[in-house]
Amino acid sequence: MAPRGYDLGKRAESVAETKRRILAATLALHNEQGVSATTLPEVARRADLALGTVYKHFPTVDDLVTACGGHVMALIKPPGPDIFVGIEALPDRIGKLVHELFAMYERGARQIAVARCEQDEVPALKAFVQQDARGHEQLLRLALGQHRLAAPELRAALALTDFYVWKAFSEKRVPTQQAAEMITAAVLANITGASARKETTQ
Repeated sequence: MAPRGYDLGKRAESVAETKRRILAATLALHNEQGVSATTLPEVARRADLALGTVYKHFPTVDDLVTACGGHVMALIKPPGPDIFVGIEALPDRIGKLVHELFAMYERGARQIAVARCEQDEVPALKAFVQQDARGHEQLLRLALGQHRLAAPELRAALALTDFYVWKAFSEKRVPTQQAAEMITAAVLANITGASARKETTQ
């Protein structure tokens, strides 16, 4: 008779594999047809599982979308505060931020576009987009360090480093590296201009 610990371990392995298949099927369908058009029965068919099995692990579409969001984040690897370790100069910090953001946009282009387009239809996507926006602003503030921007200039810097800016370059076949260098220069010009305007008004 097999030890109980072994049985529990095999069961946990089976559950993990089932979830993996469900999430892989979901992500594939989301990439093909979007999130709002994807149903649980379609996921079950794609994963080659009974519909009841999908419901058991993910009772609602929102549950599944939320879990899939975690899977997507692991795939696109959004940058964190550690990207600035050892980088002191403001131009280098801004450059690092832009290059890391644009690299992430390139990795997750389809998933990010779907989330942006369908966020008003799927609550879990709206939460993902809002979380992404907060993370984006926090990273920009970290990149600025002790440098402070007024609200208009901060919004401009956020706009310049937004996903749709990278997407516009991509659609014109401008390489991500080149696009990042151009936008880094634009963000730094925005910061320099803001500083100059501040000095002239003092």
